[in-house]
Amino acid sequence: MIFDVHEVPLSEEEIAEATKDAEETLRLWRKRAYYAIGAFFMSCASVVPFSKGQSLHAYAEPFGRLSVYLTLALMIPCGICVGVAINSWLLLRSVRGAKTNN
Repeated sequence: MIFDVHEVPLSEEEIAEATKDAEETLRLWRKRAYYAIGAFFMSCASVVPFSKGQSLHAYAEPFGRLSVYLTLALMIPCGICVGVAINSWLLLRSVRGAKTNN
């Protein structure tokens, strides 16, 4: 438990190692989140030319539908990557808070 008073506090080396691991995890998932967000927005932008009144509307049935499905499919990994990146940031924040409380 987080607030277990019977548990021995972590040593400085353990806190430093946990901080380093949390920073690496945050760096990795932040990069993945940026790539996922970029792919999602590019996919969203690819739908616009197939909209009504745009230049490629004549080809909207085969290609526009596929680009909409691709956009919907990319929304899931985008949400997962952003969620894990936020969770990693919160973990790093709690580890750094443990350093100041120790």
